[in-house]
Amino acid sequence: MTDQIEQIAVFIDFENIARWAEEVFLDFELTPVIEHLQSRGALVIKRAYGDWSRFSHYRDEMMENAIDLIQMYSVRAGKNRADIRMAMDALETAMTRPHIHTFVIISGDSDFGALVSKLREYGKYTLGIGPRQITHRLLVKSCDEFVYLETLLGENAGVSEQTATDMQAGRSLLRKALRALGQRGETPVSTARLRQTMISMDPTFNEANFGFRQFKEWLEANVDVVDLHKQDFRLYVSLKEAGKSEVSPSMAVPASASTSPTQKKLEPPIDLRTQYRQIFSRLKMTAADFTTRRDVLRDIYRELSEHPGEYTTDSLLETLRERYEMQGIGRSKTMLRHIWQMGFRQRAFDYGEQSASVRTPVWLAPDIDSESAFVRRAESGFVYAVIHAGLDVDVEELAAVLINDREQADYIQTLLVELEARDLITKEDERYRLPGHSAIPFCDQPVLRRICREIEQVQLPEKAARGPEKAFNLAKRAMIQRSQDFSASAHSYLYACRIQWDAVISQNPGATLEDLRWLIASYASVKAGELSQVDKNYSQSRGYYLAFFALVQEDDPLWSRMRGLINPMLAYYWANAGRELGIDVSSWNLSSALPAQVAMHAVNHENAELVAGWRQRTSDLAEVNPVVLYRVVEQIRHNYAEQPAYLRAADAIQSILEEVQRPVLLV
Repeated sequence: MTDQIEQIAVFIDFENIARWAEEVFLDFELTPVIEHLQSRGALVIKRAYGDWSRFSHYRDEMMENAIDLIQMYSVRAGKNRADIRMAMDALETAMTRPHIHTFVIISGDSDFGALVSKLREYGKYTLGIGPRQITHRLLVKSCDEFVYLETLLGENAGVSEQTATDMQAGRSLLRKALRALGQRGETPVSTARLRQTMISMDPTFNEANFGFRQFKEWLEANVDVVDLHKQDFRLYVSLKEAGKSEVSPSMAVPASASTSPTQKKLEPPIDLRTQYRQIFSRLKMTAADFTTRRDVLRDIYRELSEHPGEYTTDSLLETLRERYEMQGIGRSKTMLRHIWQMGFRQRAFDYGEQSASVRTPVWLAPDIDSESAFVRRAESGFVYAVIHAGLDVDVEELAAVLINDREQADYIQTLLVELEARDLITKEDERYRLPGHSAIPFCDQPVLRRICREIEQVQLPEKAARGPEKAFNLAKRAMIQRSQDFSASAHSYLYACRIQWDAVISQNPGATLEDLRWLIASYASVKAGELSQVDKNYSQSRGYYLAFFALVQEDDPLWSRMRGLINPMLAYYWANAGRELGIDVSSWNLSSALPAQVAMHAVNHENAELVAGWRQRTSDLAEVNPVVLYRVVEQIRHNYAEQPAYLRAADAIQSILEEVQRPVLLV
């Protein structure tokens, strides 16, 4: 008897999810969620509920994923009508289509907890998907399995207080599950059975939350907790026997029975491989497999070499999408844009005298003379991102992640040579790093020099604990202090920065440049809050806001770790243009206002000095992070297209960006 493909029905509370994403991330991308669900089975029903006059800009992506759009008009008296309609449709499906076993509910609304419970009564397997920040525990606990939306969007927080807590909770859950199975005499247990048991005990467990693509890899990173046994080509797990020495999970090495002791010693620590994969995912390079990525890159090169300047980014990607569709190849435009972005990041394209845009004619960069050179240029972005994060370079592991072949280390070496030739990286003492005069390269940026001097001036007590672990513990304390005392939080972050700074310079194992940049961005955010909210020194706070935005760029891993701060930081940064002049901006409701709303208030304000101050702040921001401004413009044009006051704000931001002339390409 052959296994049947799982039949899945998907119901999306689109308004709930999209509003959250726009407030936190400025936009929302559904395709990665659908691709994840497609890996689990056949999506026979896909329905999204919302007012599509409000979310019209998402229609193309919805159509690409063959999602049925259920129109729910926005009527205040009918606030819960979408919830009721979605629940009715899901129950009707459960009763009339017995072949559908799995039901996916995408929402953060606790009202759907009752629906999920009823579906389980009908014997259906329920998978919930929702944002960590707004999803009610009632909905989470009601589901057979729950996946946080941030995980599917590739927005893992990396090293943060939340993920540190989650990792400890995951290890605790692992022990509990193995003890429970052991009491029933079921250990050693297969990995599939163990994972099923853990999910039944906690529906939110998912190894992807910790940066692992497979459950097996997460187990290998926790060899201080478990023993792994291979038998009949299957992996079994048991709780580590008492008395065995434990090792730090951050330094754990995979203990697969198929590798010899010599091989184990030659492998890098699991945390290095994991960080490579996390960067690979953050760059959206997981949007396509290796073969698809290479095919699309070659097609892009051929089209641009044969038709230079005849395409815009948008028209070229649409042409390729239609061609693939005619060939029976399912490649979404979103996926094609992610692959295009690889080349854009490494300046593989030329836009003539115009600013880079999806609507601007495009050529190949003059220094690209062959198809292979174009592919190398695009793929070198991953290697550059690894060095940008301050990680050690292991060419075999990089090859395994980038092209699925550890034996292609020579290819990685070629990419390194080309990055050096373009002066993007340098090699000192057998270690690759970013070029610059400072020991910490990004401190050469003018906007960051002040903070870097503050860190260097910190005097640590002689007997103070050092190393990345101490810096992380101080950061956890600072996170807790943040909501109560900006000054105390800033002090803790500053000390954490100095400890991590010293650890990076001394090449302490586990100390990465990426974590240092995260700590500095965190310090900049709370210092800006201290100066602005506590000291009322609005002009002095400006430099810290700009330092934050200089570090938190969309193509950088920090974007996903700190996206929740972007909107409030930008809203307060702009509002301070009025506060600096002693103008009352309390009516702007800064605690909940979106940047688009603050920009609208500023641009249309009767005080010309405030308008001029806002424009200067916006121009300063455009110099260090134009992408975030383009995002605001796009948000206004999508959500406030019929409101002249908002459109004036969008036009003002657009004109400033054109004056600055910074290349930006939105995906």
